[in-house]
Amino acid sequence: MTQPAPVWRIAIELPDRSCIGSFDGAIDFDGAVVTAQEIEGGLRWSLTGYCAGEPDRTAVETRVAIAAASAAIDPPAVTIEEIPATDWVADYQSRTQPVTIGGFFVFPSHYQGTVPEGLAGIKLDAGNAFGTGEHESTFGCLVALEGLRNKELNVERGLDMGCGSAILAIAMARLWPSATIVAVDNDPHSVRTATENVTDNGCAGAVGVAECEGYGSAVVEARTPYDLIAANILARPLMDMAPDAASSLTIGGHAILSGILSEQATMVQDAYERAGFAPSDRLDIGKWTTLVLTLGA
Repeated sequence: MTQPAPVWRIAIELPDRSCIGSFDGAIDFDGAVVTAQEIEGGLRWSLTGYCAGEPDRTAVETRVAIAAASAAIDPPAVTIEEIPATDWVADYQSRTQPVTIGGFFVFPSHYQGTVPEGLAGIKLDAGNAFGTGEHESTFGCLVALEGLRNKELNVERGLDMGCGSAILAIAMARLWPSATIVAVDNDPHSVRTATENVTDNGCAGAVGVAECEGYGSAVVEARTPYDLIAANILARPLMDMAPDAASSLTIGGHAILSGILSEQATMVQDAYERAGFAPSDRLDIGKWTTLVLTLGA
């Protein structure tokens, strides 16, 4: 049997998830496969690239330094090491298994089984885009979406702001089949992954994916006002977006906010209350909080 070829690993640590889009191209070296993973409970993130040949350290460090300047942070240390030959496909598949979240069954593309009866299936390969369903913030958003559907909320237009893998946009399409959903992200890698996932789930007719920055883009404004907005981002950007979220929703519309550490939840909620929202629900899962808010008159 032919042994797998050795693989080289390039790794850096970043201060938060918002930096990932600036750096993934820096370590996408000679066709490297790049993945992102939270560490320290989401307070820091690791970005790792795997490539077949030994990368040029000087070239990698130069690209990382340029990315750091673009992100206005200090250049992170770069780790480059050869790792033992292994069957990477088998290793990935063994670590990536289906997960049931409320009425959703989220499964990777290599899953060969069937979707359990009574559950809504979402086929998802996140790549280096955020959102597989296992993280507490994504878990909370899915539970919150299902909770709103169970309250017979009518959704004709939905927005997944900072969509990552587009898991929340796909979930909206599953819960409200007649709705039109817009999924946007400012990271081109996430947009490509989201587009693939939307197509793989047969949702291309219902979910439009686009690369843009926040609520001010023509893509987002074209469908305003929305009945439902889901934003699984980070606390500070969510707070900055509160007035724009209010102006993009129908009166009585709902916003689901996550990517919020529990100690940050009060200040995020306060920012949205100042923008005209009222709290509707709160889900605390581990160190993370998901807020559900309703826009008042």
